[in-house]
Amino acid sequence: MNITEAAMEEHKTGTDELGFGDKLHDLDVKIMQVADAQTEHLAHIGVDEELTAEEIEKERKFLRKIDWHIMPLLLATYGFQYADKISLSSGVAFDLNKDIHLVGNDFAWLSTGFYLAYMVFEFPFGFLMQKYPLDKVLAYTVLCWGICVLCMAACQNFVQLMAIRTILGILESPVTPGFLIIISAWYKREEQASRSIAFFAMNSFFSLFILMCNYAVGHAAVGGPIASWKAINLFLGSLSFVWGIILILTLCTPKNARWLTPEERDYAHARLVRNKTGESTSGYAVNWDQVWEAFRDPQVYFTMTFTFLSCLASGGFSTFSTLILRSFGLTTEETISYQLPWYAIMFVGSVLIGWLSQKYAHKNCYLILVFLFDIPPLIGIFMEGLLPNSKHWGRLIGYWITGTYCPASYLVWSSTGLNVGGRTKKSVVQALVFMSWCLGFVIGPQAFQASTAPQYRPGLYLCCAYFIAIQVVTVAWFVWVRWENKRRDKKAQAMGVTPEQAAIEGCLYGLQDMTDRQNPHFRYHY
Repeated sequence: MNITEAAMEEHKTGTDELGFGDKLHDLDVKIMQVADAQTEHLAHIGVDEELTAEEIEKERKFLRKIDWHIMPLLLATYGFQYADKISLSSGVAFDLNKDIHLVGNDFAWLSTGFYLAYMVFEFPFGFLMQKYPLDKVLAYTVLCWGICVLCMAACQNFVQLMAIRTILGILESPVTPGFLIIISAWYKREEQASRSIAFFAMNSFFSLFILMCNYAVGHAAVGGPIASWKAINLFLGSLSFVWGIILILTLCTPKNARWLTPEERDYAHARLVRNKTGESTSGYAVNWDQVWEAFRDPQVYFTMTFTFLSCLASGGFSTFSTLILRSFGLTTEETISYQLPWYAIMFVGSVLIGWLSQKYAHKNCYLILVFLFDIPPLIGIFMEGLLPNSKHWGRLIGYWITGTYCPASYLVWSSTGLNVGGRTKKSVVQALVFMSWCLGFVIGPQAFQASTAPQYRPGLYLCCAYFIAIQVVTVAWFVWVRWENKRRDKKAQAMGVTPEQAAIEGCLYGLQDMTDRQNPHFRYHY
């Protein structure tokens, strides 16, 4: 009896006792059919972790090839997306409020409308990316959002600007969840977090340069026929439009990458088998059992709650940071320049947490890092909210150190690719998480009411409460996931499953599009 047959016998006698669901029995025959075909693939990936020096070098060379072809596309696209977002706050520094005649809470609603549209279209785009080529859906939306940013320069009033911002929210909604799926389609489990954090970090890296470019473009347009804030949108929209064309021609998945040989495509697939999370490509029918499972999974609700609370805080103080800084009596130049340290701290924090997650990829330290990186924002918000307005430098430092909350959130979002199995479930979970992300940004700005300007202290006090709640959720999540992994370990020991059997059988079940909860050999990374 071979190892796969032995594992099947164990499931026939013990699966129901494990409580992992009836799906395992239904897939036993399919696993036997593919076991022989996957033997060579399993040999490639080195399930037992015993690779020769030649194989290790081959792996490194192949990984570098993927990095050079895929990561620049993701990094630049994500940077342009965030640059488009900050076009609104940059416009405020150049009299957008006055030209568009924004009054009361109009500015807050521009942000809320964007994220409300973003939230509503998460699920529709999630299903589009599962049914149609993922890379093409993403590339064409980038092209269209570039057109949208160009159109912002033609807006004459609040209604027009609100409409364009809403369409922009629709078009940007598939980018982050789609990119996380692309990462899981190309990279092994231990490689994913650092790559995901890398493109998230482009929020801050691009902002350092885009803010300076926005100032240069806006300043050069002063006194000209085009308002400065319109010139900024023409500049950013042109960049995004051109990049969309480049993305259409170059973005790909392992199945359609022209720069891979047929043998390399097989190898790209083989090295991902041990992730046990199934396929991450398109063309799959919707599996409704996986949809319902996503809504019953505790880890999904931990991720959603964490995301919602983080974005409640971020949606407020990041959106209104320009207005808060201007309350210090700063000039336009100073308002823009004093935001740069915040982005610098965010970028350095992203590099640090990405390096730590890569260095300790085989250890469960992610939630510990998240907890530690969310301490400075809690302190910073207290400083910003409690210090008197005369203590400009104290409030500025408080604002700057809040930047580490972003790397903590990036690490949480990158873990969804590590901890979710099943193609449909991945799409649903990504949509749910980023709906929570949008909901936080929809509600967050509303805590900063015009009646509390220019210091917005009630909103800052609420942000303090959000960060305290985030720490509580992180601790509870850590306790739950450790318990769940230990529960699975005890069940496997009771069945007498050896580590070698668990490794191979877990990979084979992953190939059958089993979810993380259906696969008894899946362990969560935390």
